[in-house]
Amino acid sequence: MAQGDLVPKTAMLPVLVTQEEAANILGVSKKWLERDRWAERRIPYVKIGRGVRYRITDIAAYIEANVQAA
Repeated sequence: MAQGDLVPKTAMLPVLVTQEEAANILGVSKKWLERDRWAERRIPYVKIGRGVRYRITDIAAYIEANVQAA
């Protein structure tokens, strides 16, 4: 790894989406996600500075965990 590289070229970084994008994917409001962060903590999130981001893999896992049998 060269001195200027922060991440090895083989590292896979997670895809992050904003709260608004996550709400659109899940079909819920931004307020629902905000409430989930402080009350329920069903979906993990990443805090970067003052911003909140969600990993696509965590959103997909939440969807899979909530699949209901017919």
